Amino acid sequence: MLKTTATAFCLMLGLASAQAQDAGPAAANPSAAMPEPAPADETLPPPLACTFDKVFVCEAKGCAPSAELGTIDLPAKILIHFGEQIIASTGDDKLPHISSIQSVIGDGDSYVLDGNDNMTAWAIQVSTSKPDATLMTVAGGKALSAFGSCKPAS
Repeated sequence: MLKTTATAFCLMLGLASAQAQDAGPAAANPSAAMPEPAPADETLPPPLACTFDKVFVCEAKGCAPSAELGTIDLPAKILIHFGEQIIASTGDDKLPHISSIQSVIGDGDSYVLDGNDNMTAWAIQVSTSKPDATLMTVAGGKALSAFGSCKPAS
């Protein structure tokens, strides 16, 4: 029994040591889990102010229009800031909400951004030359599709 306990203890110490070495700067700085701002030499679109005014919520039984984007009454307004890698909105409670952009894929003037927030996966498609925007979320057995437009934030 003592030999088994000692072996387990050594394995745990080795695992903790390996995790500490692999964790790098994120272990020393919890905010390092947030994406780093994009390097200044990258050409990124300016921040976009988006308004979504059509929403459909789909479940296994079908889809129906909704008067809300999640908990935000329509029209819902979202700020996309490529440089800071965030999307921001204000809920019905008037408190700001920020979600990290985990990836941005660009092709010409079209961009797809995605992330997740509180067990909700989301993706937004925008264009810098056309105002049309599409937002999708998936959570809790439901898919939400929102349609709207974006323009450069002032």
